[in-house]
Amino acid sequence: MFRNRMDAGEQLALKLKNHTADNCIIYAIPRGGVPVAHQIAIFLNKPLELLIVRKLGSPWEEELALGAVTEGDPPSYYLEQGMIRSLGMDATAIDDLIRSRKKEIERMQLLFRHGRKMLIDPNATAIIVDDGIATGSTVKAAVRFLRNIDQKRIVVAAPVADQIVVDELEKLADEVVCVNVVHGLYAVGEYYRDFSQLSDEEVMGYLR
Repeated sequence: MFRNRMDAGEQLALKLKNHTADNCIIYAIPRGGVPVAHQIAIFLNKPLELLIVRKLGSPWEEELALGAVTEGDPPSYYLEQGMIRSLGMDATAIDDLIRSRKKEIERMQLLFRHGRKMLIDPNATAIIVDDGIATGSTVKAAVRFLRNIDQKRIVVAAPVADQIVVDELEKLADEVVCVNVVHGLYAVGEYYRDFSQLSDEEVMGYLR
């Protein structure tokens, strides 16, 4: 169990030490991935950037992931088609969800970047960092975003992840790095003593 996200980031950074000499960009999925990625960026001495992805939660149960949408023009998507079919949701309902998440993404871009363009280098190794991977929807969407810009190499890194999702991600990314891979990960917070929600102000503090 990790004390908090910073502790998780320190442990994960050690797993990524072979990238010290590489040309890398550390992409944090906000908000929870930011403190983890911050520790990695310090340890590897690499730039820290956000890759803004918003989960598409079910209208009836927000924690039930139907997919995710990223920033970008155009954005990238990952949809859990099986889950969407089982809930009987049509294309209009999904479009409404995506539209609402795009508005949130635009708000976060303005707040966290102040009009600055996203740091992108297709020739670098992109290390996508989140605080944990349960269903994997947000990370899969992030990988798709970077594939669409012809990123040279993509690494997915998380302190804890579900074994089935890790197997899926290994087919999508070039490398998957985890401190703890578990069977049947239902809630990432179960692996942290302190899993407090981060405010926008805390995220901006880490970016500074």
